[in-house]
Amino acid sequence: MKEWFLVECMQTGRGGKNYKYKKVSSSMKTYQEFMQESSLSRIKSKSDKSGIATLSADRGNKSRKENQARSKQLQKDIRGKFGRGPTKVKGSYLEKDKETGKERKVKEKSYAIDRGKMSKKKFKKEVKKLGKKYGQDSVLTQTKKTATLHRTRKGGLDKKGENVGRFKPQGKNPYGQSQIKGKTFSYGD
Repeated sequence: MKEWFLVECMQTGRGGKNYKYKKVSSSMKTYQEFMQESSLSRIKSKSDKSGIATLSADRGNKSRKENQARSKQLQKDIRGKFGRGPTKVKGSYLEKDKETGKERKVKEKSYAIDRGKMSKKKFKKEVKKLGKKYGQDSVLTQTKKTATLHRTRKGGLDKKGENVGRFKPQGKNPYGQSQIKGKTFSYGD
């Protein structure tokens, strides 16, 4: 792969062909790194403007390899449905076991998606479909000031939709939270 560097161009003479190029930086980000760049402040601004959703394909009862394959497929599904890539976040969630009904906290690879120009109703519907496809207990959507956990399978949540409060940067929640670049965010009152 060919590396590209930022150069400083200085005209050294009167003619249009006499330029001197100087290497300024060799630690420039690749296009892929640049496109994946996101931060807590960006997620906060997107949640304030149009709304976001957070979902995952990981399940506690699946192997690491299976979860990786499911996450990769979810990422492709998100690109297909929403026309853009998701923001990767690390999540933790209290997951219910189908057979025993026991709850345990699991760490998972999650994705945050912004609503963009999609209608609120269609956005929620598409996010719920993806949650069902990947057997999730619930998905989180925020299209107003407060967020809602939507049940996507029976046995996941007690109610169909549960209000979880407002976006809290640097907030912690015992039921679940997300992290981007080491900075935590959650929802609560």
